[in-house]
Amino acid sequence: MERISLCCLFFMMISGTMTSTDLNKNVVLFPKESSTSYVILKPQATSSLTSFTVCLNYYTVLTRDYSLLSIANPEKFNDILIYITNSTAYSVTVGDEEIVFTAPESPLGWKHICTSWKSSTGVVTQWINGKPLPRKTLKKGYSVGTQPIIILGQDQDSYGGSFDIKQSCVGEIADVQMWNFVLSPNEIQLALVNSYLIQGNILNWRSLDYNLKGDAIIEAKLEDYTS
Repeated sequence: MERISLCCLFFMMISGTMTSTDLNKNVVLFPKESSTSYVILKPQATSSLTSFTVCLNYYTVLTRDYSLLSIANPEKFNDILIYITNSTAYSVTVGDEEIVFTAPESPLGWKHICTSWKSSTGVVTQWINGKPLPRKTLKKGYSVGTQPIIILGQDQDSYGGSFDIKQSCVGEIADVQMWNFVLSPNEIQLALVNSYLIQGNILNWRSLDYNLKGDAIIEAKLEDYTS
């Protein structure tokens, strides 16, 4: 297990040593199973969240569990977690409370996933390739914390670390966007095609501050899967 030095992490964020760039034509490649490969993402805003939407594209042939995106705060290590438990089960955690959505297995290839949550109702909507699954509720009245550490490709079992190799993502992730509001169905369709008309105000793949760790690397997209 690896544990990030929080002092070093926050110094890195404050000092501006993260790389800010447009990754629109790129993916993050996680080439092999590892507890040391991940990406730290710096949010554009860190205010408390009473709603959010996270969208991304991913491609993997894993059949075990793996994490796509993990947001930890000092009091909640799974403040937000987007996690895949198998080819048909999609786990969403808010404030350490989990629900699981199921969907028919889809063909091999890139998948687009959007997850939204609204505190006032607790409603969670999971979109797979632009189609919503039946909605569920979770953590009504809760607020996501203000000191997030955001990790791509690993599940934080402590604040900024304690990664499990058997929960690591192996494959490719791209087009990560996050908003502090629930996207409308029309906006979800824009995100699906990676439109310039809708870009995240917390995480924006076209203007992203990030830091690669371990064997995680940036590579050019091999195909235009959003056309």
